Amino acid sequence: MKFIYRARDKAGNIKTGKIEARSVEAVISTLQSYGMIVLEVAPETKKSFFDQFLGAKAKISKKDLAVFLRQFATLIESQVPLGDAMKTLINQAATPAIRDLAYDLVADIDAGLSLSQAFERRNDVFGDFYVEMIKSGEISGRLEEVVKYLADYAEHENDLIAKTKSTLTYPLFLLATFIIAGAFITISLAPQIGSIFEEFNVEPPWATKFLVGTGNFLRNWGLLVLVALVGIAGMVVNYFNSPEGRRVGGIYLLSIPIIGPLYKKMYITRFCETSATLIRGGIPIVTAFQVAGSATGNYVYHKIGLEIADQLKEGESISNVLMNYPKYFPPLVSQMAAIGENTGRLSEVLEKAAEYYSKEVERALASMIDLIQPIMIIILGVLVGFLVAAILLPIYQLTQSIS
Repeated sequence: MKFIYRARDKAGNIKTGKIEARSVEAVISTLQSYGMIVLEVAPETKKSFFDQFLGAKAKISKKDLAVFLRQFATLIESQVPLGDAMKTLINQAATPAIRDLAYDLVADIDAGLSLSQAFERRNDVFGDFYVEMIKSGEISGRLEEVVKYLADYAEHENDLIAKTKSTLTYPLFLLATFIIAGAFITISLAPQIGSIFEEFNVEPPWATKFLVGTGNFLRNWGLLVLVALVGIAGMVVNYFNSPEGRRVGGIYLLSIPIIGPLYKKMYITRFCETSATLIRGGIPIVTAFQVAGSATGNYVYHKIGLEIADQLKEGESISNVLMNYPKYFPPLVSQMAAIGENTGRLSEVLEKAAEYYSKEVERALASMIDLIQPIMIIILGVLVGFLVAAILLPIYQLTQSIS
């Protein structure tokens, strides 16, 4: 059962949060073990959507998550017990959001949940990939290795995001400036320009007609269009967060040009890395591939993982099974798996395959990031050219014809 608590920590700060426990007394005992003075404990009640919105947890950035996981990995490597490691992370938390995350994790662990279950309860932060990887570490007895890998992964992901943001800052600033100026011109100035052409009984160019029509439409219906777009966006987000939406999204994501192949390589990396970790930890190959498919976080690869496991139960070799899915596992993966089977070093070979595709993902992302800035500048040039063709040139031609 979940309880909501309010307590004062050693520094005198008021802390609130949720904790899983059998009774109020268990909650008080757990909080007091952390040196907190309990002020209030009550069973959790369901909240309205409005209350949930106001009380939503603060977002945790990729950077803060990477730091949290690195600290956690260091403590685990130092053989610090799980509960003590979490208490240390509470004291070292860089932000209130990270402190709340650590409180939630340690409360769930003290309530008897495993680390993967505690991670799963904060799925809004970690996601399926982190949860399944932690689960694989628990199953294989290699939790220390998995947490270290996740810390490296989070840091790498944060570096890519930081690089992408720095690359996009300037073109996005230009684009935002253009959108604001373009909206002002379209809504305020374009209809007036249309009336000038009507006054002189001159037929405006098609670009000017389009801009004037768009401006008149937005003047009359702009607010309704904005509300409709926000509503549609909310419905789309809710749908793709649902089990059905994740299934559909997982299928069609892989078929998108450029992005699809990139995600395939990322899922292959996760699949091979997870299966290698489990096999090295002595987990049966069938179980390893089942968990590996789930760890990708994609419906298609999750389903393939289950299908591969079923075929392995029937005595098929791993390389032959992987060859049945050439669309999702390139021949290189099945060939390397065959080498691993023949040499008895399957986990090492799968780990090498994961490293190879990880580097492929890095190269592909670097190429995409390098292309984004010039593409954005070209798009801005086209949009500016359209505005010039729709506004300035017609006015110049009109003044020339009058004079």
